[in-house]
Amino acid sequence: MMEGRLGNARLAADQDNQTFLSVSVKAAAEAVASTPSPLELAIVIDRSGSMKGKRLNNAIAAAQGMIRRLRDGDVVSVIAYNTQTETLVRSTTIDASSRERAIAAVSGLEARGDTCISCGIDAGMDMLQKRGGMVERMLLLSDGEATAGVRDVQGFRRIASTVRHLGAAISTIGVDVDYNERVMTALAQESNGEHYFVENPSGLSQVFDKELQSLVHTVAKDTNLTIALAPGVDVEQVFDRSFQRDGDRILVPMGSFAAGDTKTLLVRVHVPRGAAGERAIADVKLDYDDLDARSPGSCRGSLAALLVDDRSDVSPVDPLVQGRVERSETASTLREANHLFATGKADEAKRKLATRLHALRHQRAEAEKSAPRPRKKEVVADFDHQANVLGQAEEGFKAPAAAAAGAEPAHSHAGKAQVRRNAADAFDLAR
Repeated sequence: MMEGRLGNARLAADQDNQTFLSVSVKAAAEAVASTPSPLELAIVIDRSGSMKGKRLNNAIAAAQGMIRRLRDGDVVSVIAYNTQTETLVRSTTIDASSRERAIAAVSGLEARGDTCISCGIDAGMDMLQKRGGMVERMLLLSDGEATAGVRDVQGFRRIASTVRHLGAAISTIGVDVDYNERVMTALAQESNGEHYFVENPSGLSQVFDKELQSLVHTVAKDTNLTIALAPGVDVEQVFDRSFQRDGDRILVPMGSFAAGDTKTLLVRVHVPRGAAGERAIADVKLDYDDLDARSPGSCRGSLAALLVDDRSDVSPVDPLVQGRVERSETASTLREANHLFATGKADEAKRKLATRLHALRHQRAEAEKSAPRPRKKEVVADFDHQANVLGQAEEGFKAPAAAAAGAEPAHSHAGKAQVRRNAADAFDLAR
């Protein structure tokens, strides 16, 4: 299901206008492919020295549990990395005998050395390129900073973009509180994967299970949105997603969809003044690989506004679009507050969160009043979820235990955990 909406249905005819274009794509919760596609999964595990003990033991157990639950015909590979890589399980089709061999091959893993995340990704992609025609995913686990290979966020974005172009996605798992949340979220966002924060390593098995269930229920892949702008209409900003510009078209890759998945696109557009009457804004097309029909699928629609002579007749922002705008702003605030907190400016971080929460509550009241009755609960729930996330972030940054001990809140376990939790929440809000 693809739903497109404009921020304002009616715009002033006698002035240049700025509005939003929002697209929501959802796979029905009950959608099931009649013949589920086989999976090709590369599990890439950090084996650096900091993983020693419970972290690595839980990672091994989670990987083995996932291999046990793969279906016959699925394909798995397992890579371990520090500053070098070791292929524990080469790209292997699962059956009764190969399953047990793969499980046994993971059991002898030992932690040592430093961390080269890009080395692990490269080795994982080598495995994923062995076959085709499957739902491909890399599951990347790390508990620390990259100390070798690629180290900067932009470098990891380029790697993730390459992975996406090859038809795969990277889902990242940050373990405990000392990993680089900016790197891990960038890899997931750029490749259209997922990001998970696991504060307690014992929770790894639940994350692996969640990822496997999503993969098993994938109903579409290689999903792409094309926004063809009407003459004179221009894009000012594309929020939270990678895109390509091709003349008057915006091309946005959206990856795979499991049953129940929803992903959104938010664009701010410039609409020039003109004669009163209907004004075309954009044609929207969704193309995807339908894994049920085993054939290409597509749907399309058009968005238009009404230019009006009377400025008092200009419509307020659509409350559903406003909710998506606020999600982007809330995600940005969480990331900015994280930076302030991590650099020792805890009070500034809390003030920024409080200011954002106050503004959000005002917008919630306005959106609730104008929301169409059938969608009112949806609109209110969106705003309430954002407010809850902001409130938890503000509370988490108080870090009374650290202050009592005379330590910097940003260096405490609780403070670091809140930063990673905020990053995961910002990732989810901006989808």
